[in-house]
Amino acid sequence: MKLREKIINDLKNSGLKSSDRVLIHSSLKQIGNIDANEVLDILIDYFKDGLLLFPTHTWGYIKNDGDVYDVIKSKPNVGILPTLFLERKGVVRSLHPTHSMAGLGSLAKTYLKGEENMNTPCNPLGVYGRLYDIDAKILLIGVNQIKNTYIHSVEESFNVQNRISDKETLFHIVTKDNNKLDVLMHKHYCSLHPHVSECYQKLDPIFLEEEAMKIKEFGNAEMRICEARKIYDILSKIFSHELQILVEKNEIPVTYYRGA
Repeated sequence: MKLREKIINDLKNSGLKSSDRVLIHSSLKQIGNIDANEVLDILIDYFKDGLLLFPTHTWGYIKNDGDVYDVIKSKPNVGILPTLFLERKGVVRSLHPTHSMAGLGSLAKTYLKGEENMNTPCNPLGVYGRLYDIDAKILLIGVNQIKNTYIHSVEESFNVQNRISDKETLFHIVTKDNNKLDVLMHKHYCSLHPHVSECYQKLDPIFLEEEAMKIKEFGNAEMRICEARKIYDILSKIFSHELQILVEKNEIPVTYYRGA
């Protein structure tokens, strides 16, 4: 079986529906020897009745006072699939200067609106926090929980301290109509751990045990299908016990998320 056919069959056997709202974090290398645009063709066709989202983050190079985020010209620093997705007809990109998101589907324009008004990387009122509202699935294709940006947003919603900078950074935004906006933004920062997301992998077995995630295949890669609402509910229980547990402990007690 050719890799393209396998991927299509993998999606059909995954339990995912064409009407699902999905955010995709991915590694093309892990998927196999297939052209990136071919992978996008498959995904766009499969989720044609839903909402297809990709992160198009630029935090890797838009990070200092005065840096400019151009919604048309600024390239993502999170992989080839998001970069090529932006070139597809009908794709809409949000105006968040460091953590933009791109979408395709009838809901995309409305869903991605207003990100220029957010003053944190993954604001609970923004596109990451609203994954809960739309009952989204987060697909980690060839990557693990370290790449699950949604967890940052859940931490923000519970006001987990020591996650974002006290100081604001001034960014400039250029819209598709060439309008210019100035925004003040708090960036990710944690004095307890240089890369907080590296601590998220300890949640992987918990999400699996509690049926907030299932693992399927996508070509040669593992595909973690994570449910935004269930992830939020599990983390809500954990944070009710200890807000800093993800960075301060190697293991999370079962009673923290399953109850006594």
